Formats: sequence, structure tokens, C-alpha cells
Amino acid sequence: MQKTILITGSTDGLGLETAKVLVSQGHHVLLHGRNPAKLEDAEKTLSALAEGGHIESYVADLSRMADIEALAKVVAKRHKKLDVLINNAGVFKTSDPITQDGLDVRFVVNTIAPYLLTRKLMPLLGASARVVNLSSAAQSPVNLEALSGQVRLGYQMTLPLMRKAN
Repeated sequence: MQKTILITGSTDGLGLETAKVLVSQGHHVLLHGRNPAKLEDAEKTLSALAEGGHIESYVADLSRMADIEALAKVVAKRHKKLDVLINNAGVFKTSDPITQDGLDVRFVVNTIAPYLLTRKLMPLLGASARVVNLSSAAQSPVNLEALSGQVRLGYQMTLPLMRKAN
């Protein structure tokens, strides 16, 4: 049975690999990314899969509340139901750690965006629908002053697993 599945952050990494599997199983996959060029590349990669499912693409920057709202609205306008929502998008390293709203970008994308998107899409999620939230070891402990934009955090990779191989 074909499912309609939205995957945030599906232009590379785990999101793209998940989309490959789901498309190859014949599902209707809604791709999301903040970079239109990377989203187009992902769509081309997925379209090349033999006997793949249907693919749609949505551009939104999940560090912006207005983009989260707009994404939910356009998905709701085009679909009467959503079987699965996979909140995969995340941010670890960025050149500007504070959003336009004055909040820590990592906290917004990794925590607030999945919550808000899920809440906005609840009318599409029936009793058998599933929401999958992913997180990463790259997420540092929350600094309350950074949440309110009072301090900027350094983004040095200090975890052994996060170091680049030489």
C-alpha cells in the first residue's frame, strides 16, 4: 500500500538515503530542503530509481518560523492526508548561530521546527499515521542565554565521532 511520507532534510545524508528506500518501495515521498539546487539534485537522483514512487519537492528554511508555517500550509493544500512525517532536518555548524527572530539556530531547527511542523500538520495525520523525530549526538547541551539570543555559541567539533578523518 502506497504511503504519503514527508521527510525534512532530505537532500543528503540519512534523509536522502531514507527517501531512496521509500521511493524504491513505491511510496509518495515529499522531499524537503532549504537549498533549491540540492533539492533538485536529490529529486533527480530519486527519479532515476527504477519503478520508483511519486516525488514532490518543497523548499523551506526551518530556522524561519514563517517558512515552517508556509511549508505546512502548502503540504496541507496539496494533500488530504499524510501517513508519515519524518522530522530529520538538523543544524550543527553554521556561520550565523542566531536566527532572524534572535534565537539559537540549532535549537530552532532541531527542536522548535519539528514541534511546530508536526502541530501544523496534525489535521493530516490520521489515527494510523506516524511521526518520526530524529536527533543527533552533535546537538550540544542547551545554553539558556543562547536560546534567547543573548550569547553566541562557538561551534567547535569536540566529540571524537565528529572529528574529520585525516
